[in-house]
Amino acid sequence: MRVGFMEALLRMLSRYGDNVRWIRENYEELKKFFKDEWVAVLDKKVIDHDRDLSRLVRRLREKRLNYGEIAIEYIATREIELILQW
Repeated sequence: MRVGFMEALLRMLSRYGDNVRWIRENYEELKKFFKDEWVAVLDKKVIDHDRDLSRLVRRLREKRLNYGEIAIEYIATREIELILQW
């Protein structure tokens, strides 16, 4: 792989990570506005949200944003318990 490509990839992954951390750090505040919705965050800002993930992703693709940097997270108003069975 070319060095320029790797640098661009690392920058994209770093920005994505920044957006994921921002969601985690602001989760309680996000719960006040986006109850049981998917939120899309770019540059540490909510750029779109929807209860339906497919609709949200479709709109994001239509906007032609740098899709690899967008963090998408479901904002649950109550804790979801997962039960794993063997």
